[in-house]
Amino acid sequence: MAIVGRLITKFNTYYADKPVLTIMITNAVLGGIADTVAQTLTAIRQRAVRKPGGANKDDFLAIEIHELDKKNPWPASEIIPPSKSLPPPFDFERLTRFMAYGFIMSPVQFHWFAFLSRSFPITTSAALAPAMKRTACDQLMFAPVGA
Repeated sequence: MAIVGRLITKFNTYYADKPVLTIMITNAVLGGIADTVAQTLTAIRQRAVRKPGGANKDDFLAIEIHELDKKNPWPASEIIPPSKSLPPPFDFERLTRFMAYGFIMSPVQFHWFAFLSRSFPITTSAALAPAMKRTACDQLMFAPVGA
């Protein structure tokens, strides 16, 4: 627990000194973690599908994703690569793209959220309405462009 406290203190120190750079690095790391998890889940699912007899009730993760595929079927060539015995290789190029996107978009997001904070300040007396306005403004104006 002490290590987590030190990390939080260090993060806050860096954020106070250089907020944009700190957010850029944080977003790149989080994007990398998210893509690694996504690629790992895909490999687990494909391993379960490749088993003799396919996925079964003991493959919780595979069944959940497999059920989604039944509702929206994909061609087998798009899901399973030509090699039926090996999991797909880890795509480092994709990982790099996710991390780069998080790194590059961070300054834009930082200034956008600062603008929203100034435009719709949240106070102790009025919190819900400004929060809803921020969310609506963000989703209607920035999300279509930033995604």
